[in-house]
Amino acid sequence: MGQLLLSNIINISVSEAQAGAGDYNTSNLGVFSTEIPESSFGVLGYKQYIDPTDVATDFGSSSKTYQMALAVFSQQPNILTGGGQLVVILMGVATEHLAFSGTPASGTFVLNYGGNATSAIAWDDTAAEIQTALRLLEGLEAVTVTGSLATSLDVKMAGVYGASPALITVTANSLMTSAPAAITVTVTIGDAGEALGAAITRTAALVQYFGVMATASADQIGETDVLLAAAVLQALVKIGFFVSAVQAEIQTGGMIDLLRTGGFTHMRGLYYGDDSDADINAILFMACYAGRALSVNFSGSNTTSTMNLKDLNGVQPDPSMTQTIYNEAKAAGADIYASMQGVPKVICFGANSFFDQVYNQLWAVGALQIAGFNYLAQASTKIPQTESGMDGLKGAYRVVCEQAVTNQYLAPGAWTSPSVFGVPADLIANIAQRGYYIYSAPISQQSQTDRAARKAPLVQIAFKEAGAVHESDVIVVINA
Repeated sequence: MGQLLLSNIINISVSEAQAGAGDYNTSNLGVFSTEIPESSFGVLGYKQYIDPTDVATDFGSSSKTYQMALAVFSQQPNILTGGGQLVVILMGVATEHLAFSGTPASGTFVLNYGGNATSAIAWDDTAAEIQTALRLLEGLEAVTVTGSLATSLDVKMAGVYGASPALITVTANSLMTSAPAAITVTVTIGDAGEALGAAITRTAALVQYFGVMATASADQIGETDVLLAAAVLQALVKIGFFVSAVQAEIQTGGMIDLLRTGGFTHMRGLYYGDDSDADINAILFMACYAGRALSVNFSGSNTTSTMNLKDLNGVQPDPSMTQTIYNEAKAAGADIYASMQGVPKVICFGANSFFDQVYNQLWAVGALQIAGFNYLAQASTKIPQTESGMDGLKGAYRVVCEQAVTNQYLAPGAWTSPSVFGVPADLIANIAQRGYYIYSAPISQQSQTDRAARKAPLVQIAFKEAGAVHESDVIVVINA
């Protein structure tokens, strides 16, 4: 007897969930480096790490990139707690070309960079010997030299930030040919370097990172490039870390103070007075701070954290700290690492917002963005342009708000702002009871233009931040 398929009567197909976007990883920390890695680094231009020993393999244990990685992963907790990775991103490095008008047979010459001069370089010195001489100059600790005096030299300005690094200059020259005839040395820029802001723009969509720091202090990067990078970061869901070792930069009108006055709230200005070569201690303080700061796992309960009075591993408190510097840092909003009667602690100032305020806000913005996108993107049919559809969209936003309450970014309290929206009584009640309020205008009041464009009515959300206690005044009343 022939058999007929059941699909003649009952036809079943499977509708699978549509793909959504992944959450922002708020613990991924990007390190922008101009140091030259080994071939083990790969060809992508970036590499992700969960262990500093792998960074040592790629860059060497004496590199700033490795030392910063070690500082990041030495913190307890650190970026791994939030599921993060260290993302090392290579920047375009400038090359300077030294051309000789003849083949040297005698004499010496001296190179100068940033006001510092090498010892006399002999006519028969090798590229390796010239490289050693240049690496003794501040700012050129990672420079590489190839070629020879018989032809020309290429100086790769590893460790130097910016698209137009200062030229190496020749301040003394007695090179002669065998004739003898004087030899001139001409210095030109071969390949242009890359400014930090340009590198962020180039890589923002290439690899996910939330925090940004460079293997250099703000003073080495320069005010122009720091402010341009700050402008780029301010428009993104990212936080920038910049440290200065120069006291003038936290004074009024200084580079770190300009982050505050420029409204660059996504930037964390730091100060660590250190007169060592290459500001290495200041840079390590920045790495320790960032490694500890980006450790929050926002999916947990009571996990949000302030950086104030936290311990750092691998760096000593700023030896230059005075009350004057403390006051200047406070005015500029530059966080510091100081000894409080012998106890090393991070001290946070809120003149440019507190770090955790910005960090928590950016997490919430990113989480709301992903929640709204995924609600729309994962529908197998469509989201109806009705109150039911809006309830679903607001429900996706509500999940984020509830998590913000759970992780203690938000908390019930009194609404003290004069600005209200929606139903004021509902706003006040929801803030008092839950710490947030979500409102959208009725679909019936939507303009025909927005409705035809399939646009949802504006959703407004009020937050009541939980805040944190950083200091206390005490009055003691004594009754004799």
